Amino acid sequence: MKKIFESIRYLKRSVLVVLAGIGVLFGLLLSLPAVEALHWASSNDFCASCHTMEPMVETFKQSSHGGNNSQGFVAECVDCHIPTSNVVDQLWVKGTSGMRHMWGEFVLGMEALDYQQKHDARSEYVFDSGCVNCHKTLEERALAASDSSPESDQVHKRSFEKKGSDSDWQCSSCHFDIAHPNLRWKMREREYTRLREAAQAAQEGGI
Repeated sequence: MKKIFESIRYLKRSVLVVLAGIGVLFGLLLSLPAVEALHWASSNDFCASCHTMEPMVETFKQSSHGGNNSQGFVAECVDCHIPTSNVVDQLWVKGTSGMRHMWGEFVLGMEALDYQQKHDARSEYVFDSGCVNCHKTLEERALAASDSSPESDQVHKRSFEKKGSDSDWQCSSCHFDIAHPNLRWKMREREYTRLREAAQAAQEGGI
């Protein structure tokens, strides 16, 4: 009888091991397309596919982050607009922001984003973790800056010295248009063009 119970326990362990192995294999098979889909949905081309993103794409290309630099380096949209703190945060922000954009683009038929509202709330859409991920030595270099250091390091030093005491401190507090220069004017120009074309179409329709 004892041997029978031992055989049953051994069989249970074997079955559990096999089931666990199958579960891991199944999970890996499912994760591969999920990772590929996430990678595709995180590309600049995907982000630029929305009609409402056109002004952002145009101004981004004119910025140092968009390739207008001596190295030809081009950042990804997700480098700034998705946190790099942990996977859970990344998936949550990517999923919720993606759904909002797709809802506005394909369901509501939005012509443009409310730039002023988004700009005032930029700290909710631009994450310091992305800045730090690329500019790894900036804070250390800035805090060690002296009167003979480059002006940019001296300015950053004064800013970083307030980091611990200012609860609202973020890189985007100062660098609010660094990746999208003149976006405000681009948005206004786009709106003027839309209104002018609508007025012209109405006038031609009246004739």
